Order: sequence, then C-alpha cells, then structure tokens
Amino acid sequence: MPYVNEIEETQANAPLRELYGKIENGLGFLPHYFKTLGAMPKVIEAQLLLNEAIVADGALSKMLKEQIGIVVSAINSSLYCVTFHMELLRRFGVEKTLARKLTSDYESAPVESNVKTLLRFADKLTRHPDDIEEADIETLKSAGWDDAAVRETVLTVAYFNFVNRVSLGLGLVAEF
Repeated sequence: MPYVNEIEETQANAPLRELYGKIENGLGFLPHYFKTLGAMPKVIEAQLLLNEAIVADGALSKMLKEQIGIVVSAINSSLYCVTFHMELLRRFGVEKTLARKLTSDYESAPVESNVKTLLRFADKLTRHPDDIEEADIETLKSAGWDDAAVRETVLTVAYFNFVNRVSLGLGLVAEF
C-alpha cells in the first residue's frame, strides 16, 4: 500500500478520468503511480507532457532511454520503477536477461561500448551530479554522441531520478 491515498477511476471526476484513460490507452493499465497523484491532476498532465517530450524517440531511441532509465532506477533502489520499466523493456523486445543485467551490473551488460559510455555517464549524474564536468561530455562525444544525444541523456537521467524520488517517497510497490 502506498503511503498516501490513491484516487481510483471510480472516484475520479471527468477530467481525471480522461487523463487516466489516456494513460491506460498508452500502457494497457493504470499504474498506482498515477493513482497516487490523482489528487493533483495538473501534475499528472504536466508529467505526461514531460514524459512525451523527454522519452520520445529523438537523438536517442525510446528503447535506449528506457535502458538508461532502468539503470538509474536500479542505482536509486526504486524497485517499483525497476519492475515497471522491465515490463516496458519487455514490450520493446528486450530480453529479460539483458534487463536484469542492466539493473544489477550494467558494466557487464551485452551492449555496445558507446551505450555503455552513456550508462556510465547516467550513473555519475545520478550518484554524483556535482562532479559532472566538461570532460564527461567530451567522453560522450568521443564515443560518438552529439550535443542532441547528450542533452537527451541528461534530461532522461534527470526525469528518471524525479520519478524514482516520487515513487520512493510515496511508498509505491511493484505492480507486476
């Protein structure tokens, strides 16, 4: 049980039901995460827009952003987010063994070396954000990533850290 009340679909007013419907259409279910935010529909609406802007395919694919996100979630010990994003990775066709490896030891995960460079950067930005310096960005660029990819990586890491903090703070438990 989360630490705060959830607003169930049956309790939701028309605008909130519309938001819930949008979420359900996209995911196939309504996560507890959004039910715990149901008392603040403007926050849900803003987060959906932010998610769409950050996690969409761009310089980095949505699948790669999910891989970055699962590494960040594992670093933050957000079991709720790890479980949730393992399910999303499964839907992308990522094998469970790779998803597990990303959560437990991304350094030995069978991913391309330039992807591993992104994951190392995500790790550092999550654990030691005040230690990020221009040399870190140069390392990403040396691995073949351009400014757009760097920007999207930073936003992805920041976004997943935000969602992790919300899920941990509200006491969410895995749904799968």
